[in-house]
Amino acid sequence: MQKYLFFTVLLIFSFSVFFAKSQVPQNDTLYIPESKQIPVIDGLNTDEAWQAVEWKPISQIWMPYNNLPSNLGQESGLQLWQGADDFTGKFKVLWSPETNLLYFMVEITDDVFTGGYVYNENPNSGGGYPNYDIVEVFIDEDRSGGLHVFDGTGSVATQWGTNAENAFSYHLAINKPEPDKAQTQFNALDISGTNWGSSTQKVANYAAHFPGFAVSIDGNKYIWEFSLKVYNDKYVNSNPEASRVSLQAGKVMGLSMAYCDNDNPNESPLQRDHFFGSVYVPPAAYNDHWKQANGYGVAKLTKSVSTSSYQPKINDYIKVNNKVLNGKLYTSVYSGISGKISIRIFNLFGQEVLSKTTSKPTGDWSVSSEIQGLKSGIYLVETVHGNQRNTTKIVLP
Repeated sequence: MQKYLFFTVLLIFSFSVFFAKSQVPQNDTLYIPESKQIPVIDGLNTDEAWQAVEWKPISQIWMPYNNLPSNLGQESGLQLWQGADDFTGKFKVLWSPETNLLYFMVEITDDVFTGGYVYNENPNSGGGYPNYDIVEVFIDEDRSGGLHVFDGTGSVATQWGTNAENAFSYHLAINKPEPDKAQTQFNALDISGTNWGSSTQKVANYAAHFPGFAVSIDGNKYIWEFSLKVYNDKYVNSNPEASRVSLQAGKVMGLSMAYCDNDNPNESPLQRDHFFGSVYVPPAAYNDHWKQANGYGVAKLTKSVSTSSYQPKINDYIKVNNKVLNGKLYTSVYSGISGKISIRIFNLFGQEVLSKTTSKPTGDWSVSSEIQGLKSGIYLVETVHGNQRNTTKIVLP
């Protein structure tokens, strides 16, 4: 009898610990370091800039709240989370004063991917994007909190918020990437305007807010890498740059990350099965991030993080030099191995502007690339050779 009592107490204790962990509020501040290197947006977690940045979990179960069967009625179609293979998520964030951008690295493990959302700005279409596998970025530039959709009072005609851009709820929708080829086409969806349901309130595609975007796949693991412009609550679609925010160390913002998960791409209509977030929310606010920013996490921009601890794992002896001369880029590689070499040029927004693949013989080697068509400015040259990836900066006059 004592034996069974012991195991019963142990079982209850284990469940208590599990749910206690899942309910602990994440009130600590997310410190976002300034990057000394500008990440190349290619959907790969290999840039030196990322190596010293800590992963943060997307581990809070928002729907069904705490994964309890009693909460399956929150929304039709919800299923219980089945464990790490079903979904696991984490993210990193950097910022750069040189580009005035935030940079995100999001790693998602998802056993079934449901993509293919088709954008429609008509608000009466119902949106529907949360029913796909999407990464969500919730950002409140000045951490003012408050409504950005729905105020919960008044008649049906007046109950919606007056400024959807008080905070942004970006829903990043893509088609499933192909192996060995990054997915760069996407929608960044959110409502916009001043009166939901009227001609001035629409589902907007804010893809232009993300100047660099790439998602790669490795089995059931998806690497989302993107850059983001930050805007304040005076934003209007007709003149977005007028409300562009200047990022500086010490700035405090509201920021949360989330993931909508649908494990059945063949159902009709589609219904999401789970909703996960990076911060704790109480049961009453399990699905409130999209309409009010009071529950967003706290993020603060900080000075540079040291990347001196980063060590290339293989082929440390490979050296790369890039030189611009007479409208051409000359790439020299110093190594003793032969094989395929990839050269890609990106602008400071992380957008690829040139790509070439060739073969390198044994010994030191050089190749030229025509770049006369590129505008003046700063570019990043990424060279992949053997098992090493090098990124250097060039300036075009």
